[in-house]
Amino acid sequence: MRPTTSLAVVLLLGSSLAVAAEPSTTLLHNGKIYTVNAAQPWASAMVIDEDGSIAAIGSAEDVAEYVDEETEKVDLEGRLVLPGFQDTHAHVLDASSEAQGDCKVEAADDVPQWLQEIKACNGQDDGEWLLGWGFSLHSLLDEQKTPRELLDSVISDRPVAIMEETSHSYWLNSKALELANIDADTPDPVGGVILRDAKGEATGLLLDNAGDLALDKALPPSKALDEVYYQAVLAGQDELAQNGITSVADARVFWRRGHLEAWQKAAKKDELKARTTLGLWAYPTLDDDEQLAELKSMYDPGNDDSLLRVTQIKFYVDGIIHNTTARLQKPYAQSLAGVDPKGLYYFSPERLERYSRELAKAGFDMHIHAIGDQAVSDALDAIDATDGQGRHRITHVELVDNDDIPRFKQLNVIADFQPSPYFTAAALKGVEPAIGARAHGMLPIRELYESGARVTLSSDWDVNPLSPLGIMQNALSLGERSLPNLEAAVKAYTLDAAYTLRQEKDTGSLEVGKQADLVVLNQNIFDLPTKQIGKTKVLWTLLGGEEVYRDQAF
Repeated sequence: MRPTTSLAVVLLLGSSLAVAAEPSTTLLHNGKIYTVNAAQPWASAMVIDEDGSIAAIGSAEDVAEYVDEETEKVDLEGRLVLPGFQDTHAHVLDASSEAQGDCKVEAADDVPQWLQEIKACNGQDDGEWLLGWGFSLHSLLDEQKTPRELLDSVISDRPVAIMEETSHSYWLNSKALELANIDADTPDPVGGVILRDAKGEATGLLLDNAGDLALDKALPPSKALDEVYYQAVLAGQDELAQNGITSVADARVFWRRGHLEAWQKAAKKDELKARTTLGLWAYPTLDDDEQLAELKSMYDPGNDDSLLRVTQIKFYVDGIIHNTTARLQKPYAQSLAGVDPKGLYYFSPERLERYSRELAKAGFDMHIHAIGDQAVSDALDAIDATDGQGRHRITHVELVDNDDIPRFKQLNVIADFQPSPYFTAAALKGVEPAIGARAHGMLPIRELYESGARVTLSSDWDVNPLSPLGIMQNALSLGERSLPNLEAAVKAYTLDAAYTLRQEKDTGSLEVGKQADLVVLNQNIFDLPTKQIGKTKVLWTLLGGEEVYRDQAF
């Protein structure tokens, strides 16, 4: 049902309709409001003040004194209301950007199909490089010809670089290797590996940070790219609002490529539709003294009215398990040729500790990618060195040593998970050749939750789909590793996420005095089987009481 149109909504939708005055308050009633407030878990009515904060919440009788004839009234017709979702780990700009190229291949297809599609992409744009994404690493490794030779067979006169589905490797042809100055004498960069054949020649596969050797050549700063990044930020806003996300952390801001300026431009023009916290990328190859000074100079906590803050640092400690680049305590049973038997480091433990200690003093919170059990342990050590300064988190957390489980709570470290189909029981069997029985202990969500650690859920969009409802379904579908109930999953995507983003006093639950960041759903997910939760649709999203998305069905 469409509520009576308010002036705020009219202006937001760009209508020329004139309204005499905006109602001072808005009443949402006849709903099922799950507040994520332990003192008052459920309500049926809520009054939103003219400043976008919650003036009253409870039953119709509880809020009646805040309602008069000028109040805008919205009949929810029994629909479920939740606090707006807060995605603490998404790649909003990258996921929405055309800079990575528009040559998309599907990981589930075979190599001949990829080559056919890449060949078809050639000539569709006039850029120097052909860029794309989506292939599956191990399918290429099973071929007799090298990945370089395979690409050369369809495109040899133009540099081609295709990003793997997880973003942790690149597939290059000979022309791209040449322009990236990669040959038999090129050393592996910090945090990366150039896969080589028996003669030492590059095969055309670059693991982890080695991919930046190509991307830095393919995407040099330019005014044209600045506009591409800005448009990506704008496109990402619509995706966030449609998924009910009212707060987000962009988890990898390449500040040397113009990403920061794109976000700042959108914020200055009041074009953001979600409260946004940026995580500045810590480049593993830069001089430490110079980079630390640069990062500190970009710190910006904003003010009470700001939708954009620059208060986090994104580190990679290691890579990923299926590339055998995640850093492990014990060697891989099988690892890729040229990769250390225990995986690699983007930042050594010593460097990570120094960066964390100095940047925490400057006000930053650390957002640390750590997948292997050694990487997780090193990240905890680095956070311990900050002496309690900051709200730091470790993201992915796929393998954790038993001795490190209690350290999350002891050090107040947030465990940030992205449960996906990669972690079903069937999928984990595919990891066994690399790490053996350790595969079955991956993604210990329930264990960390029961230890008392603060747990959040996030998407890692666009590695995974953006929908919080889909991620919550996944978090409840992992057997004994699952979160215990839907209430825990919702809290992980709302109030605990708000704590991570330093805004739990203003958002994350629906309480008097907090901002009216909320979402209306077409189904009551508390009444659904777990496998149906992800099919639920967002009907209405409010940010500070203002509409940022409305489905035609509402």
